[in-house]
Amino acid sequence: NFVNLLDLAAIAVPGPWRPDARAAGVTFIGPHGSDARLAGIGRAFHVAAGVGMGAARKALAPVKAATPALAPDHCELVVVGAHLSGLALNSEITALGGWLLRATTTEACYRLYALPGGPPQRPGLLRVGDGAGTAIAVEVWALPPDGFARFVSAIPAPLGIGTLRLADGTRPKGFLCEPEGVTNAIDISAYGGWRTFLAKTV
Repeated sequence: NFVNLLDLAAIAVPGPWRPDARAAGVTFIGPHGSDARLAGIGRAFHVAAGVGMGAARKALAPVKAATPALAPDHCELVVVGAHLSGLALNSEITALGGWLLRATTTEACYRLYALPGGPPQRPGLLRVGDGAGTAIAVEVWALPPDGFARFVSAIPAPLGIGTLRLADGTRPKGFLCEPEGVTNAIDISAYGGWRTFLAKTV
């Protein structure tokens, strides 16, 4: 089948029973080498569907939510605005082979600004002194090296990539803004994140 021909990984998982009492399911497909990640997704889907195992529909043990692992040759990328999952520019990450690793916040040493221009609207994250900032909601994505390089090369000023301090103790690369870029911007740090700002103002 096409999965083998394209060197993809796939797993078939039982889904909810159809109204006519016939079995149904879904197949999750991913890139080469994503078998473990697909198995975890499939396991979570199987439990959530509540269909059990086999003809007897034996109940499955609950499964704890797991954080996808970062592949050894991949890069972490912290996003704070329009590239968040479900927002206007997220497809720029997924088109380069990116996937969501975790959601967290920064340490309380950043200010978030709504930058002029658009569409789409974009925020700027600015590092400030310890105690002078706010914890800002972010997402950490994984990208293959070539995808990371292509993504970074297309970032427009005044945005750029730097090392972020996250509340989970990690220090991945992610979006930051040049100080000059927030001169005429609106400080929206009190919202705690771009998604909350959009929900309450747009």
